[in-house]
Amino acid sequence: MRRSILLVLASFFVIWAVEALWLSPSPPGDLLWVMRQEGMLLTGILALGAMTAIMVLALRPRWVESPLGGMDKAYRLHKLLGIIAIALSLAHWLAKQSKPLIATAIGSTGRLAKVPVPEWVSLLKPYAKTLGEWTFYALILMLVITLARRAVPYKRWYWFHRFMPLAYLILVFHGVVLTPPGYWSGVGGWLLALTMACGVVAAVMQLVRDMRSRYPHAGTVMSFTQLGDVLEVQCRMDDSWPGHAAGQFAFLRLAGEQEAHPFTLSDADQQDHVVRFHIKQLGDWTRSLPERLQPGIVVELDGPYGRFVPPDHDDGAVHVWVGAGVGATPFLSWLGQLHHDGHAPQAWLQYACQHSADPLARALEEAAALHPDVHLHIFADGHRWTPKEVLQRYQADKPLRVWFCGPAAMGKQLELALKQSLPAASWQLHREHFEFR
Repeated sequence: MRRSILLVLASFFVIWAVEALWLSPSPPGDLLWVMRQEGMLLTGILALGAMTAIMVLALRPRWVESPLGGMDKAYRLHKLLGIIAIALSLAHWLAKQSKPLIATAIGSTGRLAKVPVPEWVSLLKPYAKTLGEWTFYALILMLVITLARRAVPYKRWYWFHRFMPLAYLILVFHGVVLTPPGYWSGVGGWLLALTMACGVVAAVMQLVRDMRSRYPHAGTVMSFTQLGDVLEVQCRMDDSWPGHAAGQFAFLRLAGEQEAHPFTLSDADQQDHVVRFHIKQLGDWTRSLPERLQPGIVVELDGPYGRFVPPDHDDGAVHVWVGAGVGATPFLSWLGQLHHDGHAPQAWLQYACQHSADPLARALEEAAALHPDVHLHIFADGHRWTPKEVLQRYQADKPLRVWFCGPAAMGKQLELALKQSLPAASWQLHREHFEFR
């Protein structure tokens, strides 16, 4: 993830440096005034670069899954780049507001000379400044709403988030008008214009996608069953459904609604266009779902996505699969696929939940019973799971392969324990990141 972020920022830093440090350095002036101008330009370019990457990732392009390790990782990168873009926008705004401070410190005599601009730039400049500033305030509000998960309902965040492509288009307008005209004639300007054009196309495509009447794949609900706080939904998709690999997920929404949520496909692909979800009723949307569902109702899917798939061969490693809560669903899909294939590697499957009567725990017990080499351990009824359960499976002569799907805090705890307790080259951790907010 760090490499991806550094790659995005480094690419746009080069775009700035090509012009600022090599081809077209700033005209003479006092150092502070030069630093202010170049600081505004650099932070603006980096912020636009991060937001351009965000616009592309928001389209869920399948080609990013292989280098990033799945669409869940792409969404995590999307979120982190969003935070970075807002931080850079803040730095850009502070650099802009530093004018009176610099004037007080060293005076205005050393300011850089104003560069003549075309008449159309002079006409649009006030609008570009005002719209850019208000969009910056909107981005700050978006960051607050995103971080305040418990205080702000998902639905409100979702609808506010849908305006982000429009915010990007406004910031592109802001950048085009206020960037020094001479910058666009150089190599750096050409590269920036090209990337901004890609971002504009992505933003427009996202706006059009949000307005379209349906997702790529439609189907009908065959049945739904309430199992405690888990809703099991089975759907028959139309012929456009491409099939799915065990462990993948899809975005699901009801026909006529705009709000969509990602859920793991909890069964193996039988090539019959039938998909199954186990949906934990945790929020307003999922809690009200039984009231809105009925057999025959149309559902729409976007997917499948993800790279959280079972090992396709026995590599001689020690395999530990850890799930918690709704994180059981990819392992249910795995067990179904491995049963269909007729082989499962020796593995330790550890599932944490509140009560042993948990419907997902029962489903795992039934599925694991078909695999004598899969050893299931349920942690419930006060018997808490800890990373020690994974660490004790370590063997010095075999690599340790750990797959985890569950709460983020639990995953971080596991990763920290592995880093602190085992040699770095002896283990691998594969995680699902279902924090799409």
